[in-house]
Amino acid sequence: MIAMAPAAQQRRIIIRRSPRAWARENLFGSAGNTLLTVVSLAVVAFMAYGVLRFVFVTADWSVVEANRRLFFLGRFPADETWRVWIILYVVSAIGGVSVGAYARIPWQAAIGLALLMVPVLLFIQGGQVALLTLVALALFAAGYGVARLPAAAAYVAQQRGWLPVVWVAAVLFALWLLSAVPTLVWGGLMLSMTLTVVGIAAAFPLGLLLAIGRASTLPVVRWLSITYIEVIRGVPLITILFMATYLLPLVLRPERDLALGIIDLPITGYNPNLVVRAFIAITLFSAAYLAETIRGGLQAVPRGQMEAAQALGLGTTRTLAFIVLPQALRAVVPAIVGQFISLFKDTSLVAIVGLTDLLGVARQVTAQQEFIGRQAETLLFVAAIYWMVAFSMSRASQRLEKTLGIGER
Repeated sequence: MIAMAPAAQQRRIIIRRSPRAWARENLFGSAGNTLLTVVSLAVVAFMAYGVLRFVFVTADWSVVEANRRLFFLGRFPADETWRVWIILYVVSAIGGVSVGAYARIPWQAAIGLALLMVPVLLFIQGGQVALLTLVALALFAAGYGVARLPAAAAYVAQQRGWLPVVWVAAVLFALWLLSAVPTLVWGGLMLSMTLTVVGIAAAFPLGLLLAIGRASTLPVVRWLSITYIEVIRGVPLITILFMATYLLPLVLRPERDLALGIIDLPITGYNPNLVVRAFIAITLFSAAYLAETIRGGLQAVPRGQMEAAQALGLGTTRTLAFIVLPQALRAVVPAIVGQFISLFKDTSLVAIVGLTDLLGVARQVTAQQEFIGRQAETLLFVAAIYWMVAFSMSRASQRLEKTLGIGER
């Protein structure tokens, strides 16, 4: 008979070591380990010295200071900027509630975010813009605080399933508010974020349907889904962007089809602009990859659960909605967020088809007569923005995984 171990003995034993003892064991444990540590530290120190010397001594950041508005908004009219601020306030408030509904921000992270905002506010320099930015931060903090209040935390936790619907409504509201301004003057970070958010909102349901279609037992649905996924995944995004830019207007041209001149059938009169064509291309491309990611989650659900649901009398739709998809999506949250981060970085390709996203603005700025030869400063600034957005998405994903208990037994 095997005796059960006491609960105290089953607890995880935590060994606390001093930093010096940890370094001696892990970095200088042997001659080879010591040599590898010294060489690595020398390389890192050399690279850090070069980067810091360029950032604080050599670089001329006047190219960024003179084009701040261009980097963030492109050629968006100054008298219409209030639309962007309203969207930012709505997103900040909903973002605060969403973070508070799923996780608690540690005080160390809160201090780090506060310290990170100091150089951002110093970079802004404008009193009115800095004040409007502080209002957005205050709305985020207020939303988070409301969600974490003891009196509201239980209610928010029960209703957080509606947050995706709220976010979709916020995206539609933002597009409606921005639609009054011609899309050709959208640019900079605003265009990159808009392409990313709309691409995610449109590609996710399409990818979900394609994943279900590929797993379907109906041959026509399954083979149509497989054909779409394999064709799109076999073509580079830049090719799909060019096809959407040049072929879509021909397909949707307002002229009557000459080949069908006998019946004189008009195809359509809709001629999408460049931004809408980019939306369509990014959505079609991302949906194919998301479908494969979600299909991996569907395969992770034990088949016995579906058989049990069918034995209980649940139909196919309710089995998918309440049994299969919650488990499948939960299992692939890290891969889906990775796909979203990749989508955000892929939006830089739209500069090739004539849109002035963040990278397109960088190219325009370095073509200005007074800033020729300032590519290093411009690209380093753009890279920092891309990194901050991607890192924020990654950290949010990690917090969500921890809240959902993904990867834990």
